[in-house]
Amino acid sequence: MQFFSSKSLLYIRIIAHFVTAYYLVQNPEGLASAGFIILMGQAMQVPILHLSSNSPVLGMLAVLVSTQAISDLVPLLAENWNHFETLVPVRLFCYFLITAYIYFVPTSKVSNSVVATYSMFEVWANFLIYNNLRDEKYYRMKKFVEENADAIKKAQDERVIVIED
Repeated sequence: MQFFSSKSLLYIRIIAHFVTAYYLVQNPEGLASAGFIILMGQAMQVPILHLSSNSPVLGMLAVLVSTQAISDLVPLLAENWNHFETLVPVRLFCYFLITAYIYFVPTSKVSNSVVATYSMFEVWANFLIYNNLRDEKYYRMKKFVEENADAIKKAQDERVIVIED
C-alpha cells in the first residue's frame, strides 16, 4: 500500500525544484550551508561547497532546475503516465551513476556537498516515483482487464484456430 501516489510525489519533486531554484538565486550561501547538505557532504567525504551570491553561474543553474520542474509539470497536468514510466527509470539510472561517481572520485570537479545532496535527493525521489508508477500501472491494468474481461475472452477465442490432422 502506498503512502503517497506517484502524482503526489511528482508534485513534491516539482515544488522541491522550484524551491531549490529560488534559493539558488536569493540565498545561495544559506542553501550551501544548510545542515543536511553539510551532513551529506561529510558523509560522502566530499568538499563542502561555498557559494557566493554574485556568481552568474547560479542564475543559469536556477534556470536549469526550473526548466526541469516545468518539464515535469506539463506532462503531469496532462496525466501522461507513459512519459513518466519511460523517463523516471532513465533519470534514476543517470542520477545513480552521478552519485556513484561522486562517491568513488571525491576529488573531481563535480564532487561537492551540493551536487552530492542533489543527486542523492534525485535518486531517492525517482526511486519512490518509479515504484509507485509500477504499482499504479499494475492496478490500472488489473482494472482494465476486470472491466473488459468479456471482450478480451471473445478476442482471444476468435484468434484460436483449430488445426486438424
